[in-house]
Amino acid sequence: MRIFIGLFLFNILVFGDIKIITSNNSSIGTISKEQLIKIYLKEINTINGVAVTPIDNSNTKIYNEFYAKLINKSPKQIRAYWMKEIYRGDKQPPKRLSDEEIKIKIKQQPNIIYYTYDKSTGEILLNLK
Repeated sequence: MRIFIGLFLFNILVFGDIKIITSNNSSIGTISKEQLIKIYLKEINTINGVAVTPIDNSNTKIYNEFYAKLINKSPKQIRAYWMKEIYRGDKQPPKRLSDEEIKIKIKQQPNIIYYTYDKSTGEILLNLK
């Protein structure tokens, strides 16, 4: 499954009901669902040779829904995963930012990947194509 990034203010990838956003200046190109999962679990840090920084949404409802829909894990399972990774000293979870904070950050760092609600429906957008 590959998704092509549209050219808007931000590039948007859509999986299921979750809208995935990156900078218009990003050179990521395309991303698969499997790559997205690995990026958010920090199993990989590049897509198509481009270093990528995942950012989690600071809204708990959006955060929980994202991990439930994309990775099929509950908030408790995600916390346990990160506690194990932190304890082992391997990885740190993605930073959590609000929609307002990400608008500033994405201009500074174009290869950020972020997710949010669709403003028109009030739901997280993630349509698999």
